[in-house]
Order: sequence, then structure tokens, then C-alpha cells
Amino acid sequence: METATDIISRIRTGGLSTEELEALASTVREQIKADPAKGKEYGPLMGMISQAIRQQEEKADINLVVAGRGALAIGHKPGGKISFEGMRNAGVTAVLTLLQGNEGALQIGDKVKKAGMEWIWFPFSAAQDNLLADTQRVFDLYQQLAALLEGSGQIYIHCSAGIHRTGMITYGLLRYLGMDNEAAATTLRQLREVTAEQVGEERLIWGEQFGK
Repeated sequence: METATDIISRIRTGGLSTEELEALASTVREQIKADPAKGKEYGPLMGMISQAIRQQEEKADINLVVAGRGALAIGHKPGGKISFEGMRNAGVTAVLTLLQGNEGALQIGDKVKKAGMEWIWFPFSAAQDNLLADTQRVFDLYQQLAALLEGSGQIYIHCSAGIHRTGMITYGLLRYLGMDNEAAATTLRQLREVTAEQVGEERLIWGEQFGK
């Protein structure tokens, strides 16, 4: 049987699956039952193991796709089924919000930061997204995102439904990162098929200007 210190170290690394944690909990219970004197040493571990199991169960269903040294994921705005803690537990380190202020962007930002992730706000008009003229702002955004990916960041990009604005900005980012149009389109589909299907050809054409 491992020492309490060994078990704590393994739990804190976060590398144990739910099945491994449950097996560990069963072993600890058996050890305490066989030798009640070990209850003082192993008893407090049960709380840590239970918490680790809950965190595993609370991981959001995030599809992270490798991009450079980091990864990207896209989808609808977080909250509800995509919990902020679940995103963090799934490995997300930064969230890019494309919503306007009147769409609840600031509230999302507060929750993202409270959950321990970096928040990037890039207000993007749903009505004027394909007519955006200030491309320098987009280049600056892509430079920031590329730096995060270079540092092994894992970024979740979202608007409201995660289709038009999200698909447009993500496709442009993939082109900015050096992918050709075919690879960028394929990666967008890997990230989220419904986004790739419904983003609209004119938005993909807009993203071509950021290709290297």
C-alpha cells in the first residue's frame, strides 16, 4: 500500500482517471477496515479522492484540437452544459469571447477569470461581422492568440451559438497560423462540424486575407 504522501502526490498531479481514483478509494477503505489504526493516516485522503473524482466528472465536453504547440476548441457561449470549472478541468487555459457587452460578455469574463483561466475579449458584431474593416485589430488579436498557442495554451473560442462569428474568426486564425485554405477548412471541421457546415462561404473568404 502506498503511503499517504505518495497518494496525495498522485492526486495532485491530476493524472489519474476516474476509474483509477475509484479503485484507490476502494483500496483505502479496505486498508482502514483491516487496520482501523490507519484511519488517522488514510481517513483524510478519502475527501481528497472524492473531490478529485467530482472534478473528473465535471470536465466539460471540449474538443481540443492541436494547433502549433497548443490547442484550440470552439463552441457556443459557456455556462450550462459547458461549465466554467469544467472547461478548466478539461484543460482550457484561455477563453476568447466574441460577444458584445449587451450579450453578457462581461459576466462571462468574470466567471472565466474566477475559474482561473485567462479571458480575451474581442467584441464582434453579428450584424457586421463579414464587413469588418478594421483588419489591424484582427491581426493584433491573432498575434496574441498565436503567442498563447506557442506557450502551449489551450484556447476556447466562442460567440453565442458558436457558428458565424466563431467560425469566421477561427478560420482566419488557422490561416494566420500558416495553414493553407484546405488544411484550415479541414481543421475547422475537426473542431466543430456544425460550424464548418454553417459558417458561410463569404466568411471563409474574409478569413483568407490573414493567410501567410
